[in-house]
Amino acid sequence: MRNILMATMLLALCVPPLVLGSTYQWRDANGSLHFTDDPDRIPAAYLERAREIESVKPEVKPNPAPKAPASAASPGQVSGTAKPAAAAAASERARLAAELKSLQEALVVKKKELARLHHKWSVVKGRTPTEDEVKKFEKKRDKGEATSKDNPYVNKNPLSSPAPARAAYFKKLQEVQKDEERARQIEQSLQALNR
Repeated sequence: MRNILMATMLLALCVPPLVLGSTYQWRDANGSLHFTDDPDRIPAAYLERAREIESVKPEVKPNPAPKAPASAASPGQVSGTAKPAAAAAASERARLAAELKSLQEALVVKKKELARLHHKWSVVKGRTPTEDEVKKFEKKRDKGEATSKDNPYVNKNPLSSPAPARAAYFKKLQEVQKDEERARQIEQSLQALNR
């Protein structure tokens, strides 16, 4: 039993170097270089560009040569900061686009909830009067004697106050307005980045 355990442990220690997979690299449309060890993670658009590279241990150089300053680059060459800046801009665009998409999806749900809360508030605050109540109210209104207390469409029952429904409606309305404002800001930021 002990020999089997030792053989299993020895096999487990030897297997990882044998199963190390390959590394794949490709450049996207923006020129950014990507790496992965899973070929399924390579986007379909870049499958033809992807190539397998061998894993290589980095060499340690004792004294690296000093790099020339970026300003010394010739006019035909692209400076080293252009690629990181383009990658950062692309990353920011992707982040903003994802945030905008999630905001727009959430807004659809919030607007449905807002409509439901408005309906609830309308139902709680109002009532359907009888024909006699409407006629009396219209006569008073024609004479100029009607007040808001005479309005037969308003619920006068103190036990069914519309205040909680009204508060819930306006709270959701503020959320929707805040999200719409943030969506406008993101759209403006995306337009600025695309220029």
